[in-house]
Amino acid sequence: MTKIEEIDFASMSEDEFVNQVVEKIGDIKKNENKTLAKDSFIKIFKYTGDFAKLRSKDIKSKAQVDRCEYFGVDSKKYLEALQKTVQDEEKAYE
Repeated sequence: MTKIEEIDFASMSEDEFVNQVVEKIGDIKKNENKTLAKDSFIKIFKYTGDFAKLRSKDIKSKAQVDRCEYFGVDSKKYLEALQKTVQDEEKAYE
């Protein structure tokens, strides 16, 4: 079974995270078909998901501030801010 080390990215910049990921993945191995070996694929897939979470945390924090401005004051603007958050998160995962 592939062992994947967790990276605590709560207080890390994107560059710091990427540097740690490169170190944790190590050499990328391919099989005879020139596709990624199972271990390499699993590690890359896992850390890619973690990177998406790292990028979206800033979006979520800013969105919370924006939504709080309208909460209980203007429901239409609150809904618009909420919809914008969803759209921004979708873009972050592209």
